[in-house]
Amino acid sequence: MAKMVLEIKDKKVNTIIRSYGNTKNIKMYFNGVILNISKPKRINNKKILEIVKQNEEEIYSKYLEINRLNSDEIKHWITGEKILYRGKYYEIKRKKSENNKIKIFIDNDNLIFDICIPRNIIDEEIIKYNVDKIMKKIFKEETEKLLQNKLKYWKEITKIEYTSFNVRDAKSKYGSCKPLTRQLYFSSRLIMLPEDVINAIIVHELCHIIYKNHSKKFYDLVKKFIPNYDEIDKWLKKNSKEINF
Repeated sequence: MAKMVLEIKDKKVNTIIRSYGNTKNIKMYFNGVILNISKPKRINNKKILEIVKQNEEEIYSKYLEINRLNSDEIKHWITGEKILYRGKYYEIKRKKSENNKIKIFIDNDNLIFDICIPRNIIDEEIIKYNVDKIMKKIFKEETEKLLQNKLKYWKEITKIEYTSFNVRDAKSKYGSCKPLTRQLYFSSRLIMLPEDVINAIIVHELCHIIYKNHSKKFYDLVKKFIPNYDEIDKWLKKNSKEINF
């Protein structure tokens, strides 16, 4: 893996290049504001830089778009920021650490996320990239634990059988369903939400096993178990920007 700063027009873009022996194609994508490039081992970095230069306009446009979309909503993981977790706002507290890895500790008693950054890591974009990665892992694991219990409960209440569930890092869709196979999919961001909102999303997806569309019959079934579903849906739409980092 190689880390470098590339000049894309008037912007300095932090870039990570990874080489793989089993890949045939070059892929370029942004994770936050960091440009990630994956390539076959046989292609050297000099060739990659030539390809970046050839695609400069496209990369530059994407970089500007990401910065514009995320400028107000993105988390920079600095002291004083707030993040929604289990329906409550936790404060971010960043500390310098003697460890060689970034570590995150959740203080549920004081509603704090302690983020410990090694002293030798000073680049803010690199910090953000790594903290994002760790937070996504934490949220996925916590959401999986939460769903194990909640799905069992709602399966008993609704009498609707499902075959399996999967947790993904989805930002815009909190849940989805494949009615034919009775498989359920949920966003790892569920752990950020209040409990009544999580319950509503679970019931919503379970009911899609019975009704594939959003018909009156579908919503009647949802509201049989979640009478205040309309209020919860309004809350979710109003606060969707908070469920992001």
